[in-house]
Amino acid sequence: MPTRLAVLGAVVLFAVSGCTSDQEKPVVVEPAPSEPAVEVPAASAGGACILWDYDLIEQMLGIRFEVAASDQVDDTSSCVVQKLDKPWPDLSLSVVETTAANAEVFLDDRMPAKATKLKGLGRAAYRYYGKPAGEHGISSEIGWLSEAKQLQTIRLTFPKGTTGAQAKTMDAGMLDLAKALSTTNG
Repeated sequence: MPTRLAVLGAVVLFAVSGCTSDQEKPVVVEPAPSEPAVEVPAASAGGACILWDYDLIEQMLGIRFEVAASDQVDDTSSCVVQKLDKPWPDLSLSVVETTAANAEVFLDDRMPAKATKLKGLGRAAYRYYGKPAGEHGISSEIGWLSEAKQLQTIRLTFPKGTTGAQAKTMDAGMLDLAKALSTTNG
């Protein structure tokens, strides 16, 4: 009995496997039209990404990012957002959960050497422009000691060839974004 079932199975397999005569054409199955991509919220990446979303960033900077990734090392959480089709511009956010530093220590020890002090953001803040390096262009960074005593930094890294003047057109938007992200005591 098992032999008969095996032979019957082989015949059925031949019949459905596409054996065709010279006059028959094989059936071609067209793939279904692809569904439009669904945007996954930046916050779904976790980490510091929970503090922002693509709409907020676009509202402040005029750039629509499409993908986010986060990381956590000790008490520092970070998030980077980018476009799907190119590595720059990218925007990063890092948050150190808590610090004992006061405004004076922050400006003396945490502010980069060619940075300028900013007013109106947290307990103390700075703006810094980084030079082009490797495959990317200039970067614009704002770092601050928030009212909740967190160290927060946002950095917008531009594509190669972006000039300092072009980067500075983002200054107001970067400051508005930093203010929107700044943590308070309460």
